[in-house]
Formats: sequence, C-alpha cells, structure tokens
Amino acid sequence: MESTTMPSTPETLQTAAQSLVRVMVAHGITTVFGTVGHGNLSLIDAIAGEKRLNFVSAFHEQVAIHAADAYFRVSGRVAAVVTTVGPGATNLTTGLGDALLDSSAVIVITGGVPSEYVRKDPLQSLSVAADNSQSEIFRPLTKRVFEVGSSADLVPTFSRAFSEAINGRPGPVLMHVPLDFFAGPVPATNAESVAPARFVPFPDPAQIALAAKAIGLAERPVLYCGGGAQAEGAPEAITELAREFGIPVATTMSGQGVIDEDDPLAMGTTGVVGTRPGNTVVREADLVIAVGTRFPEMDTSSWRSDFFSGFPPAKLIHIDIDPLVLNRVFPSDVAINADAAAAVRALRAELRSVSPEWSDWSERAATLREDWSRELEEVRSTPSMPFEPAFVLTRLREQLPAAAVLVSGVGVRHAVAQHYPVRSPRTLVVASGFGTMGQETAAPLGAVEALPGTPVVAVVGDGAVLACLAALPTAAAAGENVTWVVLDNGGYASIAIYQAKHFGRLLGTDFVDAAGAPYTVDFVQLAQSFGISADRVVSESELDEKLAAAIAHGGPSLVVVPITRTPRIQGTGHWDVNDIFAAGATYSRAGEGGDV
Repeated sequence: MESTTMPSTPETLQTAAQSLVRVMVAHGITTVFGTVGHGNLSLIDAIAGEKRLNFVSAFHEQVAIHAADAYFRVSGRVAAVVTTVGPGATNLTTGLGDALLDSSAVIVITGGVPSEYVRKDPLQSLSVAADNSQSEIFRPLTKRVFEVGSSADLVPTFSRAFSEAINGRPGPVLMHVPLDFFAGPVPATNAESVAPARFVPFPDPAQIALAAKAIGLAERPVLYCGGGAQAEGAPEAITELAREFGIPVATTMSGQGVIDEDDPLAMGTTGVVGTRPGNTVVREADLVIAVGTRFPEMDTSSWRSDFFSGFPPAKLIHIDIDPLVLNRVFPSDVAINADAAAAVRALRAELRSVSPEWSDWSERAATLREDWSRELEEVRSTPSMPFEPAFVLTRLREQLPAAAVLVSGVGVRHAVAQHYPVRSPRTLVVASGFGTMGQETAAPLGAVEALPGTPVVAVVGDGAVLACLAALPTAAAAGENVTWVVLDNGGYASIAIYQAKHFGRLLGTDFVDAAGAPYTVDFVQLAQSFGISADRVVSESELDEKLAAAIAHGGPSLVVVPITRTPRIQGTGHWDVNDIFAAGATYSRAGEGGDV
C-alpha cells in the first residue's frame, strides 16, 4: 500500500485528493453531489478544504446521480458525484442508466478497496467471480470506466474522464479509485493552468450541399429534433431555420423546448401518445431533417411507417454528433456527423441559395395545430375531482414563467407532452431513455443547484415519491427551493391502464393492504416530518391557490393533487408492446386452469 504519511515539505506536496479537487475546479466543476463512507473520506476532506466547491450531501446515492444528471440537462455544465466503495457505488447503477441513455455528462468518482487488499477478499469487495470486479458493473452504464492505477494517476485520469464525458455524444463516466490513492502524496501542480478541451466537429460542406439540394426539391419537409438538439446553440439555430423557411418542427419528448411550443411552427411530440400534429406532419412529410435523435421506440410508434414515417419513400437527412447513431435505425439519404448547431447553421446558409417555398405546407401545419387545440380544449379547461392531469398541467403552465424548469415523471410525461407547452430549451427534464420511476423526485435538486433563482417544479406520481423518498429529506436539509406536485392516484395507474386493458384484472398496480383495501400514504404528513412545507388540494376551487402558494414558498414545498386513475390521454400513435400484450393475454386466458 502507498504510504499516506505526509513528508516534511507541505509547500510542494499535497494529497492526491487535494490535487484532484483543484483540477475539478479548473475544469469548471462547482457542484459535487454525494455520500460519505470510509472509501472516500480522504476525498471528502479535500472537498471540505476547497471553498470553490459546493458539496450537496445526498441521503442516498441514487439521489446524487439523478441530481447530477438533471444539473447537466438544464445547464450544459458538468457536476461530479462521489461515493464510497461497495453499495455506495452500486446504488448508482439505475441513475447511470438514465444519464447514459439521455446523454448527460456526469463525472462519477467511486472509492475502492485499498490497492494491496485486492486478492484478500476485503470488506465490501466484489471478488467472487473475479478479483476487485466492482467497476465491471458500470461498463454497460457509462461511456467509459477509468481504473486509477496510482495516486499520481488520479489527476491525469480525471482530465481524460472529463474530456470523454463532454465530447461527442455526452454521457457519464466513472473513475474507480482505491481509497489509499486519495491519501497518497503527490507534487502540488498548477491546476489553474488546466483547461478542459471540447472538440466541435463541423459538418462536411459537400454533405451540407447535398442536404440543401434534397430539401429544396421537397414539398413537405419537417424538422425532427431529439435531445441532442438541446446542445449549446442548436435550439436557436433550429428555430431560426424553421422560421426563415416555414418548416414545421416536431420533437421527441427529450427534444421539447428546442422551439417554443407556442410557436405556430411547433407541432409537438411524436409517438404513441404524442400530439396529433406532431405525428401527422412526420407521417405526411416527404423529407425529414432529423437533428440529434436516435429515433426512440416510443417516440417513433415502434418505427412503424403507418404511424411515423417510412424511409423510403420519404427522404432522411440525419444530423448527429455520434456517428454510431447514423443509419442505425433508418437509412439516411444524407448523413451528417457534426455538432448540431454548426450543421444547422451551415444548412440554413446553404438553403438561401436554393430559395425553397412551402407556404401551402406551412398552412397545413397551422391548421393541424388549431384543430388539435380545439380537440383538447374541454379536457384542459373543465375542473373535476379527482382532476384530469390535463387540467392540472394547464393550470400549472399558466402560473410558471417560460424559463421555469419542469421535471416530469415517467407516468405523467405523455400528459406533459400533450398539455404543457415547453417554452424554452433545457426547461424540461424527463427520463425518456431508461425511464426510471423516481428519477423525477430527485432530479429537481440538480436543476435548482444549476439554475439558482429559477423556479423548479417536479410533477411526480405517488409511486415515484416512494421509489426515491430520500430525495425529500436531502432537499429539506439543503434548503433547496423545489416544489413537488404529487399526482396521487393510489398506485401505478399508468401501468394499470395497460394491465386492465389487456388482462382484465389488476395485481401489483394498486396500493392495497393485506386485506385488499386501499393503502393510503399521507404525503403531507410525510413531507412535513422532513421539514417540508406541504398541503393537499381537497376541492376544485383550491387548485390554483395551493399551487401558487407552494411555488412561492421559497424553500422545499409539496402539494398533493388527487387525479383520476383513467385520464383522457389521446392515443395518436402506436406502440407494438400493446400488440404483444394482446396476443399474450389471449393465449393466457385460453390456457388458464388447463393442462400445461
């Protein structure tokens, strides 16, 4: 084991952990989320001695990773997560899945067993299948796992990890550090001279020319934007392109806000419960300009041409910073591997020489928006008890400024897509890739840390609160100005809808006790026990007042809103999983009670 005894020249030597935190600050990191254990005590002490770092102590590691994920999504800046060895590390796995699939750059630093103990099966070591295999768990969940080999290797490894996280398609990276390496002495370095390197790939001019030519020949072009279109400068470039040439814009759920969804050219989201305008313009388009999307399953109606788009006959121009995404799901007529903003700006400039005109198509898109608005007017404006999610989201949108951040739960995200216009880029956080229930409870802690002074509201299900309950006391202890709007329907209603539809009976989706009676959690008392201001809406007339009071509270607040178990969400697309369930349920019933 490396010696942890400090030599007699402290002016030239410091612990590797102290050197690390100086380099973290030099790379622009100001916020660290994490938990403390014996595996990272030396690092925690170094953080305590660095006044430029704000440490947010999480009451569970999953809270820390969800918070760091949201921190990047709303700001484009990187936060760090630090945890101890063993379960302190493995508790990160679920949140890493969200960060990876939704392209959030996060630096995770986990402690490991002492370096000389590796073959001795020490405390909290995963060494049954292979010696010291803790880090192997994280390889499918990160862009890269870095094994730190010595105290001297800690700082250079961090610089490599940071570059990996932010370049190309952003994502989480993990550094596995034996705990003794944090404490080892290293020469003091001029960390302030270190600058993070971000490489911006510019588009091939020949590909841009081909794309512009194809667009100029199209009769019904559509911009289709995913989460990658939220990258720096891209939303502005996309909006300018759309407005200059009158091109309708549809998005995935993670792409919402790339264009102000109150803009006449904003068609909303696509997919199984996307908006009708969004699904229609993509299905009718003869050319799709896809920016920063992997064409996710639910957003593309299971990739079906009768609900989404067919390539061919429609032409596809696909822009993405990740070359592995291009031609993976759909064949591209023109594939452009480049930074989204740079590619869209170049495309806009090239299109001016083509001078296309699509007034009839723009008018068709405007009519679709107007018809959709009329179709939803009744469900959005009629109060009821319990409430429709559409009504609650409409009232909430009216109370929040355009720059407010909304964190959407996985159960309510489809209602958000249909009824909550996202007005600004990076102001919606939704677990769209891995779809973790509970992410929405912890994510607002990262959003409020990244954007102090900006209203942050999380719309969460009752099941989601219970799935990541440690987020509430974490926020209360830190005094975070976060509001949770708990949509209480007594269970996992978004799954119960499918269960009832296909199987005709419920199991595990209602909250019930041993006798089968409803099991009710008093979220108001629960929140108040943590020191959170909490209230419940008990009548139709109270909704606006209690939402406004919670948002204006100035600290952590929670308001419980009863909602119907059978919301009127318009199914405007398709999901093949429904077909699989339907077929399986038929065979299941036919064979129930019979011979195997």
